[in-house]
Amino acid sequence: MAQKSQSVPVVAPLGTAPWIEEAPGIQSRSAFVDGVRWAVVRYAPGAERDEWCTDGHRGYVVHGHISYELAGGDRLEVPDGAAFWLPPGFGHRGVNGDVETQLFLVDVPDSGAKVDA
Repeated sequence: MAQKSQSVPVVAPLGTAPWIEEAPGIQSRSAFVDGVRWAVVRYAPGAERDEWCTDGHRGYVVHGHISYELAGGDRLEVPDGAAFWLPPGFGHRGVNGDVETQLFLVDVPDSGAKVDA
């Protein structure tokens, strides 16, 4: 859902947005500000994404711990209370451990890169 550019301060109503199932065990609440997705994402214990993502993300782990499998085989481990940056075009997919994890994300859309893992 595209929205016009905001020329005044706005509030992103994440607390009242509905939870949407993104993948098995992964839900999000999101809002768009100036055409950019802001989201709270919840991973159930053991949940992981099957598909690679190339959008960038500025993120913060509200609680839990998330691991990102990176294209090329490396991993990025992000503990509770840490912020992280996944640049656009850099392939990644989230893998959760044995506790529920909640993230706050601001997406940075990619220009259409494909991932060769």
